[in-house]
Amino acid sequence: MTIRVLCCSGSLDGGGSERQLWQLATQLDTTEFAAQIYLHYRRGSYLTQVRDRIPIHAFWDDRQPKRGLPGSIHRRQVEHLRECILAHDIDVVYDRTFHMTLVTGPACQRAGCPRVSVIVSPPSRDFGQANERFAWFKRRQLAQAYSDPQSTTLAVSEAVAEDAAQFYGIPKSKIQVLPSPVDREGVLAAAQRTDTLASESSITQQTRRVAVVGRLSAEKGQRLAIEAFAHAVRQTPQSNWRLDLIGDGPDRSQLFALSEQLGLDRQVAFHGHLDNPFPWLAAADVLLIPSLYEGLPNVALEAMVLGTAVLATNCSPSLEQLLGRGQRGLTLDSRSSELMAQRIEERFQHTAAWNQRLTAADEYVREYHDLPAWLRRMESLFREQVGDGTRASVGRQQP
Repeated sequence: MTIRVLCCSGSLDGGGSERQLWQLATQLDTTEFAAQIYLHYRRGSYLTQVRDRIPIHAFWDDRQPKRGLPGSIHRRQVEHLRECILAHDIDVVYDRTFHMTLVTGPACQRAGCPRVSVIVSPPSRDFGQANERFAWFKRRQLAQAYSDPQSTTLAVSEAVAEDAAQFYGIPKSKIQVLPSPVDREGVLAAAQRTDTLASESSITQQTRRVAVVGRLSAEKGQRLAIEAFAHAVRQTPQSNWRLDLIGDGPDRSQLFALSEQLGLDRQVAFHGHLDNPFPWLAAADVLLIPSLYEGLPNVALEAMVLGTAVLATNCSPSLEQLLGRGQRGLTLDSRSSELMAQRIEERFQHTAAWNQRLTAADEYVREYHDLPAWLRRMESLFREQVGDGTRASVGRQQP
């Protein structure tokens, strides 16, 4: 029996959730599973990396936006997905992020199709600060979707699961924890493509390199990172410094103006979205995660694979657990640019302590965030959802 899995996402843009959905769709065991992809928008860097054998369906392919009553587009999306599930005889649906679950929840219920949904960030922060229209109604819809007895809800960490249970008012037992995976071999291979790095003559082996990866928007905290970088440069002006900002978003012009105001226009590089950020991440001495809130950011896992030190704000209990409360990386006690600058400097002053953290980080990722093991557990969940009688064991408890 072939199990037909429909992997649902808003698009295949280059975010962490999109990457993991792409990994799932393209790396399921083809002797047992047949993947298809459903998108709202047919766009994104991963489109070109989807194998020809995987059908892609997109809501906006044959439609034009038009005015209607509030909620009319959502109702059309739900109906379109329901029709897609039935037309292609889908056995189980997979989605990530609450935006997609708002559509897959009612569509799967109406189609009588089981679902696996993933909560990737604490909803009290992610949903609570998203300024959603009709937030009270959407929150109720999500609570129903995540507690649906015919479906399975996953969270990327215990902290996210606890937050979701409290925010949606559903039993914690309804949410299983499955840590995000990282494609170790793929990340290491992609990091070797260093043609762009080699073309920058101002960069030397002595350059102190700091990187920030993420959407350029307020919740990701790049303003704090730039201000901290300015403090670090002033503390050791004799050093050659470089800050690489990878990602794009609505705050790009404001952040560029800030870097010029602080006299950093020659030391801060805005790269925009990169299909392959890994050479830059591997070249960095420090990855900063200055976010206001996070779930379990994939870029931290990728940095740990590449041997890059991770320094983060106290934006996530999940991230604090990943970094081992100082054993595999550092989190700050406050959102202070001066403190962040001090911790950046310590990366270069206390290399022995940081080398121990980097070794521990690599070992931890190998044990708890292995992509093949994650794929096997997802396959077990899909088998369970279609009712073959097996019971999926989600994963090992992390220390």
